[in-house]
Amino acid sequence: MKINGFILALLILMLSLYHPTLPADDFDDLAGLADEAPVEEQELAGEEGGDGLEDLGMDLSEDEVGGGEFEEEQSVSLSFGGYLKTLAYWNEESYAESLWSHYQELALYGQPAPDEQKISGYNNIGTRLQLKLEGYLGDHGRLFAAFNVNYNLARSVHDEFSTEPQSSDTEIRPVEAYIEIYEGSRAWKIGSQIVTWGYMEGVEVPTDRINARDQSYKSTEYEDGKLASTAVLLTQQIGDAQLELMAIPVSKQNVPSEFTDYLFTGEDEEIERKPNQGKWATRFSGTVGNLDAAISYVEGLDNAPDLTETGDGRAYNRIRSPGLDLQYNFGSFLGKLSGAAYQTEDDDGEEIMIKNSWGKYATGVEFTAGGSTINLYAGQIIIDNFQDDEDSKQKGFLMGQITERTDFLSGHINADFLTGNALNLVLMAAGYWDEEGSPMRSFYKATFKYKIADGLDLLFSPSYSDYQENKFTDIQAEVKYSF
Repeated sequence: MKINGFILALLILMLSLYHPTLPADDFDDLAGLADEAPVEEQELAGEEGGDGLEDLGMDLSEDEVGGGEFEEEQSVSLSFGGYLKTLAYWNEESYAESLWSHYQELALYGQPAPDEQKISGYNNIGTRLQLKLEGYLGDHGRLFAAFNVNYNLARSVHDEFSTEPQSSDTEIRPVEAYIEIYEGSRAWKIGSQIVTWGYMEGVEVPTDRINARDQSYKSTEYEDGKLASTAVLLTQQIGDAQLELMAIPVSKQNVPSEFTDYLFTGEDEEIERKPNQGKWATRFSGTVGNLDAAISYVEGLDNAPDLTETGDGRAYNRIRSPGLDLQYNFGSFLGKLSGAAYQTEDDDGEEIMIKNSWGKYATGVEFTAGGSTINLYAGQIIIDNFQDDEDSKQKGFLMGQITERTDFLSGHINADFLTGNALNLVLMAAGYWDEEGSPMRSFYKATFKYKIADGLDLLFSPSYSDYQENKFTDIQAEVKYSF
């Protein structure tokens, strides 16, 4: 059983290297292994599994094995869990006059484009099963693997305009798959993993920039908003401080919202899988009195695209990003500051197809009121060497740089209600304005989770966003059973 569990985790790990989404048929072999693995948590050492030494015919005294401690340290445990949810997701998209005119021009030239200025419908009606495997080798190691099995009867509202083959109703989507090895004050984490940096909560966290984002995969789960990176992460404790070193051989890039795909009519530039196209990152963090501080640095391929030489496809270039996080405890308040600089390959701002270097920072507080945890932040995004001509603005729209300075406010609230905290509410919001104070973008999302019984929850999550007068509404409803 021990061997089968480790083989299952390693196979999932290898699949995650090159297959962010796999057809269900390709996963049959893994399913067979899972049938042989234990379905409940069980101890495989001690009386049930033996200490392994007697089985090999070895006759060691108690002193030779450390007074009986060896057996306890080498015990292996495996557990399986996850959730099953039924879900219905509905969305609506309403395009601004300028974008709608551009779509109409694309249609005239035979390019894929929506034929209505406002489109709506169910993009997901079905089930989502997540299976998780977690195992421990005493105090020496841990393995973890999780993947989603999606079954969807609905089709995206964009499918009828797409020239791509339709996706299957069932898909396998890896979430994470890694092994941790503990060596005293040192820990190694190897595999496909999600890393969260920064002390802030909510929409804007400037230094949380390791994993790529997937804006096309709708979900109420936090983990589904990120794409796990296959990496090696070394964490070294140094007194009260901690040093993290991370190497990502193969970078992943953001998956954008579907409506943006029509804007890139040319071929995307193929990313070469070679050592200098990966990514590495480091962070040093520690505590001095009431102050928590972290200094970080990330270098490698940018998660977000630039433009190809023709200007109608996606290309990816390298980026360097130092960052700083500070958090100070004022008793009932936590004062927070986070900032990161992003230096691109167009440092002088003359290459119109590459993003200009930019910086982002946010500052604010976290506090509790009436049993609710509240985070409020204000910040800015500042573009270096910003060009104000019309052509630069059009290219900047495709790369997310449409104004020299953007001011923003961001909030995150987590509150519990009713007896036994049966109702949980999470509110997230952000507003963005240009340097003249004109609104540019907004985002609002609420997630209500009602506990029906132990392990059984009802979730309802509406969200609304407005980007340059393009309006997007999503409503997500789920019944979730955790096991």
